[in-house]
Amino acid sequence: MTRPIVEVEGLTKRFAVGGGLLQKPRPLHAVDGVDLHVNEGQTFAIVGESGCGKSTLARLLMRLLEPSEGRIRVAGRDISDLAGADLRALRRDVQFIFQDPFSSLNPRLSVGRLVGEPLEAHRPEMSSRDRRSEVARLLAQVGLRPEHMDRYPHEFSGGQRQRIGIARALASGPKVLIGDEPVSALDVSVQAQVVNLLGDLRDRLGLTLIVIAHDLAVIRQMSDRVGVMYLGRIVETGPTDTIFEAPRHPYTRALLAAIPGPDGGHGGPGLSGETPSPLDPPSGCHFRTRCPHAQSRCAEIRPALEETGQGSQVACLRWREIAGDGQAAPPRSARSDGAEIRFRLYREALAQKENIKKTQQETKT
Repeated sequence: MTRPIVEVEGLTKRFAVGGGLLQKPRPLHAVDGVDLHVNEGQTFAIVGESGCGKSTLARLLMRLLEPSEGRIRVAGRDISDLAGADLRALRRDVQFIFQDPFSSLNPRLSVGRLVGEPLEAHRPEMSSRDRRSEVARLLAQVGLRPEHMDRYPHEFSGGQRQRIGIARALASGPKVLIGDEPVSALDVSVQAQVVNLLGDLRDRLGLTLIVIAHDLAVIRQMSDRVGVMYLGRIVETGPTDTIFEAPRHPYTRALLAAIPGPDGGHGGPGLSGETPSPLDPPSGCHFRTRCPHAQSRCAEIRPALEETGQGSQVACLRWREIAGDGQAAPPRSARSDGAEIRFRLYREALAQKENIKKTQQETKT
């Protein structure tokens, strides 16, 4: 049985906004009491609208931001209050893949220097020759050639730059990789290649992946479990297939229904209204102001995550009633041509990966 490698309890991050000589700053709840766990070897995806707190949560897990409240454990160790050498050791075990491969790499440094920097920090005993050999190995691991280490970022395409970023993240030998929209800045065909690469690295190196994404095609094809986030809170978690085929939370249903249809419409009733400000979130259930199923008690009670079966949890007071209304995720035929192309590319990339594995196994036997 796989064990949790990342565990989060009551994680909260508040930012002070505004204020002045005669006015106190107001608290902005970017992450609001999040509970979740990620099992070793899994790919866990976090999805939600822009501004819901996904990227802030990712940076808290990496300790790039200090939590206001709550606990974070990695491989059983509480990292919430780490500092100095202990925090540097955490950075060896947990690495980050940034969204934009164009701005995340220093244009003044060669690829060899970029990928080699983590080796200098975490393995200072390594000689220059050994470090260069290790950089060549890391580049080969992500599908680049050793001679690329003497080139500079501007000489590469977006997909190649993201591969360089992945090689850099792998240099310290991490247990966990956190990707903040790692393929959103790439062309669709290149996205499929990078998704395939991340899945292959996870399997070969025994990594755990935590991926922030808004593209449902990416999430469907590369993740084992999904956490749905709204206004700083996790509202539903579960196995990917369960989330997509039998969503329980009204917000999850609305996200899936918002996949564009072939005529520019939607596969079902999508989201209505504006997202409330995290400076003044609604009482009780944060989603109640946009929820078609909201009742008066939804304003009074903050719903906790509750087991629904099949390894899923949902934070909704009325999920049992909603589950019986006969509505489900939009059928695949309702997706637009562009969405279908993305889903097809990811399926083809994963099928190619499985065929390679099968051929390798047959060769061995």
